[in-house]
Amino acid sequence: MNTPYILEMRQVSKTYGSGHTAVKAVDGVDLLIKPEEIVLVMGPSGSGKTTLLSMAGLLLRPTEGKIWLNGQETTPLTERQLPALRLRSVGFVFQAYNLLGALTARENVGLVMHMAGRNGRSARTRAAELLTMLGLEHRLNHLPADLSGGEKQRVALARALANDPPLILADEPTGNLDSKIGREVMELLCCGLGRDQGRAIVIVTHDHRLRDIADRVLWLEDGRLSDDHRGNLESMASHQIGETTR
Repeated sequence: MNTPYILEMRQVSKTYGSGHTAVKAVDGVDLLIKPEEIVLVMGPSGSGKTTLLSMAGLLLRPTEGKIWLNGQETTPLTERQLPALRLRSVGFVFQAYNLLGALTARENVGLVMHMAGRNGRSARTRAAELLTMLGLEHRLNHLPADLSGGEKQRVALARALANDPPLILADEPTGNLDSKIGREVMELLCCGLGRDQGRAIVIVTHDHRLRDIADRVLWLEDGRLSDDHRGNLESMASHQIGETTR
């Protein structure tokens, strides 16, 4: 299928459970993401944002609807075929970093390349190059326990970029970082290593301060996706300010 989109989700829904206990976390979502586009998905807690991102990254299958990733329809793919497409097409950045504690920074980055079939020397070189670009050349052989939060997120970012994917999915990437470090990490992701390299980036966040880096801001509530409604975002921003001043 010829398409201008890196990610195409059509009438995608996800239901957990069945019968009277069923919960529809995502309800009939259409989402189209172009190359070099930065899209924020915002909304209240429990609105389905992480479920939506997990389906976009092929970590969850939708209950209904279809997803195309980099022009390939994913519905017919088996559970054995999905990981290969995911490895070459998607990079993930998580709030909790999800680094392996027993591996060094370079080994954490190299691991995803090994999984994609890249040989050891090539993976080590690529990992060192990425970490150096992110200002971590002095931390290559450090374990996650010896890194600050900002350094861990930079390692996670290097890992997301390791296989040169066309799509980056970030789930609350600044959630564990202070505002200054969070902003630095997002500028690295969205500018020098993201859009400037032709990648599309989808960011799930509660952080309204990231709005100015995005091409589009979407609102997800009760599993339904809509365009940015300023009233929703201002309400959420006011709530966040109130929480921080208590």
